[in-house]
Amino acid sequence: MTMGAEPTASRTLRGRVWRVDETLHVLAEYDIAELEQLTTNMLNLNRDYSAMQFELAQANLKLQQREAQIVALTLTDSLTGVGNHRRFEQDLTTEIKRFERTGEPLSALMVDLDHFKTINDNFGHDAGDQVLATFGDLLLVQLRATEIATRIGGEEFVVLLPHTALDEAKATAERLRAATAELRIHGLPLDVTASFGVATMAPGEDRIAFMRRLDQALYRAKHAGRNCVVAG
Repeated sequence: MTMGAEPTASRTLRGRVWRVDETLHVLAEYDIAELEQLTTNMLNLNRDYSAMQFELAQANLKLQQREAQIVALTLTDSLTGVGNHRRFEQDLTTEIKRFERTGEPLSALMVDLDHFKTINDNFGHDAGDQVLATFGDLLLVQLRATEIATRIGGEEFVVLLPHTALDEAKATAERLRAATAELRIHGLPLDVTASFGVATMAPGEDRIAFMRRLDQALYRAKHAGRNCVVAG
């Protein structure tokens, strides 16, 4: 070694050989630079793996959200924004099971827009669609999150009211009836009103009997002059 020169650190880890009994043990020789590179590579692989896991989790979340959106679309009436007939059947089954299990009241409103055929005949189907869409908006604004509005066909709607007894259901129907009478359809000189049938499910009553009572209540409301609420 030249005087005054800095000693050069060895980059090699030397091996050793020793004997225990009849077994020969060898510690192989490794280059320290190779070990450092191997460690760096492993750290990089771990980082890349963590990043891939995160990206996969994000992709799965987006996929689940997209699937939920697709399911929601299949249960939504495209014109009014409320649930469609499939949603009604699904939620009615769910709420009846809950009623049978817990005994908590279940009420429903059946709604028919008055003189809807006359609106279509006098102003055209586009005007009728505008009336339906406006009424759908009213339901979505007026109802609570637990109350389920659905369009079951034409100008007929059903609103399911879980945890709601008859008196409260009638009050809800009256509030919706009054709000409907105040609707104004842009560009159309017409008044919109609706008739409401109300029913609360009775213990031991089946789905068919419950819906029949609801339909009969609506029938009586329409034959009582419309724009009114009748309980069945």
